[in-house]
Amino acid sequence: GPFRLHRVLSSMSAGVLNNFLGAPIKVSTTLGEELEGELFCYDVSGSNSLVLRQVLPNGRTNYKWVRSNVIREVKASGPSRPVDEFIPAVDLAKVEERAADAEARASREAKNWGIGVSERAQEVFNAMSKTMECEWDQEDIICFGVRIAKPYTVESCSGGVDDQTMERVKKVLEGELERIQVPM
Repeated sequence: GPFRLHRVLSSMSAGVLNNFLGAPIKVSTTLGEELEGELFCYDVSGSNSLVLRQVLPNGRTNYKWVRSNVIREVKASGPSRPVDEFIPAVDLAKVEERAADAEARASREAKNWGIGVSERAQEVFNAMSKTMECEWDQEDIICFGVRIAKPYTVESCSGGVDDQTMERVKKVLEGELERIQVPM
């Protein structure tokens, strides 16, 4: 039958279990996945799961949370590490820098989503922004200073710095509308 982590873990004392912490293990799941890593921690009483620690080739560490109901088999593939192993310091400046970068990227990407616009409007924006710099102004799409208002057709374009820019935006819009087959 399927491997039951809970049955095995609950039958062992905490002291014995702690000997397996840090041990390299291979977990086979009922979904056919093969996961390898160190047994980082386990929880029998709450989530009935374990966490694998995987050291990636670039030196970073990945943690995989695995619920026991998807575990088919667990095999130890070596002895556990010494518990007093050196744990590297975390460079908080780097952590803050990565968080700030992620926040800035999310903020930039958020500007591509219209607030309260129809699915059609968002589809037109996404298509146009692949080839031109676009931004939202309320429910209107602005591409190179040309305003594309509802219903987001060539006829609903206005503004722009010159006729050449207007014609370019209209031509791209016309092509994108045909491509995404938005009814005009």
